[in-house]
Amino acid sequence: MSFSLNSLLAVGAGGFFGAITRYLLAVSVDEYIKPEQFPFGIFIVNIIGCLLIGLLAGIFELKGWMNVELRLFIFVGFLGGFTTFSTFINDTFLLSKEGEMIAVLLNVGGQILLGMLFVWVGYSVIKLFS
Repeated sequence: MSFSLNSLLAVGAGGFFGAITRYLLAVSVDEYIKPEQFPFGIFIVNIIGCLLIGLLAGIFELKGWMNVELRLFIFVGFLGGFTTFSTFINDTFLLSKEGEMIAVLLNVGGQILLGMLFVWVGYSVIKLFS
């Protein structure tokens, strides 16, 4: 496996900013909504992350941007640190452990279906205006 220091720094810096952004947004949403039985903050972060990855994938394809470090910074680093699949799974596990099966189904189904929809929406918006 071959990688450069620039690639590692791009991923690391992107992950740093993505994780901080995820934390700030999720906490802000949870403080505003004050969830009792549903992880709205992480739910919204994941859906926004899906929209962003769709939009950015469309832009990169349309513009033919091939800069490796920029792609690593955005897609692997920032969006990898911003979207939170492991946190999503842990929240779902905790809901199931507490017997909240309707919330489990809403969380899993909602994030997967809305995530797919928003990736498609982001990609389609870019294609529509290109």
